[in-house]
Amino acid sequence: MKPVSRPQLQPDLFPSFDSIEAVLWPAAALAVFVATAVLVDLMVILAARWRLVDLPNRRSAHALPTARGGGLAIVLTTALASIMVALRWPPAAFGILAGVIAPCLAIAVVGIIDDMQPLKASLRLFIQIGVAAAITAALGPLSMIAIPGLPVIQLGWMAWPLTVVWIVGMTNAFNFMDGSDGMAALGAVVAGVAMAAIGWKLKIHLPLLLAAFAAAAAGGFLVFNWQPARVFMGDVGSAFLGTYLAAVPLAFPEPQRSLVFIPMVLALWPYVFDPFVSVLRRVYHKKNPFEPHREFLFHRLIRSGIGHGSAAVLYAALAAVGGLTGMLMVGRLVPDGVRACGPLLVLALAGGLAWAIERRCTLVGLPSASGAVAMPPAEPSTTA
Repeated sequence: MKPVSRPQLQPDLFPSFDSIEAVLWPAAALAVFVATAVLVDLMVILAARWRLVDLPNRRSAHALPTARGGGLAIVLTTALASIMVALRWPPAAFGILAGVIAPCLAIAVVGIIDDMQPLKASLRLFIQIGVAAAITAALGPLSMIAIPGLPVIQLGWMAWPLTVVWIVGMTNAFNFMDGSDGMAALGAVVAGVAMAAIGWKLKIHLPLLLAAFAAAAAGGFLVFNWQPARVFMGDVGSAFLGTYLAAVPLAFPEPQRSLVFIPMVLALWPYVFDPFVSVLRRVYHKKNPFEPHREFLFHRLIRSGIGHGSAAVLYAALAAVGGLTGMLMVGRLVPDGVRACGPLLVLALAGGLAWAIERRCTLVGLPSASGAVAMPPAEPSTTA
C-alpha cells in the first residue's frame, strides 16, 4: 500500500512565534536600537568633519552649531527591519513594501532634499498627498471606525479622502513637533511601544513588529537627541516617522483595523493635538500655517520656563496615558461602557493641557498666543 502523499507547505523563515521567534524578534529590536545609536554617533562625527551642521538663526531655538540629518539613521534601520518582516510573511510582503517601506522612503528622500535646500510648501504637500494615496491604495482605506459601546461609523465614500488626510496630517504633525530636544523621538518611542502592545493583545504580529522597530530606532536616536542634543533629526527623520506611524494602523486587517484605529490615535494624541490647535489658531488669525514658527503649545511651555527635557517627558507621559487607554479599549474583559469613555478621557486631557499651558504663560507674563511673539534669546544646544 502506497503511503498517502501530503501537500508540501512552504516552510516559514522561522518556527512558530511562540518558540524561537519569541527570542529572535526582541533581539532584532535590540539590534535596531544599537545599530541606530552607532550610526547616529558616526553621523555626529562626520557632520563635524564635513560641516554638516545646523547654524543658529532668528527662528532657531539653539545657540550652537549642531549636527543635522541624524534621522537618516532611523530611516535606514527601520526600513531594513521592516524588510525582515516582509520576508517573514511573504503573503503580506506586497503590503509592507508598497504600503509602508517604499512610500516612507519616498518621504525620507523629500526630507533629505528639504533639509539641504528648503522646498516650497505647496510642492511638499503635493508629494505627501501622492505618497498618502499610494499607502491607501496598497493597504486599503479606513472604511469604518468602531468604538465599543457605540454604533459603528461607516465612512463610505469618505474613506479614501479621510485616510489620505490622516497620513498627510501625521507626516506634517511629527515634522512640526520636531522642535525641541527629544520631543519627536521620545514621542515615537512611546507611540511605537503602545501600538506594539495593542498588536500583542490582538495577537497580530506584523503591525506589532513594524511599530516595535520604529520605537527601537527612535530610541537609538534619542540617546544623542536628549537635551542638550548633539544631533537633530531633520525632516528626513521626523516626516518619515510620522508617515510610518500613520501607516501602522492601516497594516491591520479588517475588521481589526477599524477596532484599533482610535486606540492607536490615542497613543499619538499630544503630537496630533498640538499641531492641530496651532494650525487652527494661525488660520484664525490669518497667518500662514505652513510658515515655520514657534507658536506651538510646547514652544510656549518652554518659553514659560519649563526645560526641553521636562516638556518632552510631559508629552510622552500624556501619550502613555493615551496608549494605556487604547489598550483598555481593545481589552475584551473591559465593559463596553468603560471602553467607550476612552476618547472622552483623552479629550479632557487635551483641553486640560491647553488650559494649563496658557494659564502658566499668563502667570509668567508671556504674550497671548494670538499676539505677535518676540523671539527670545536662544538656549544652548536645543533643537531647531
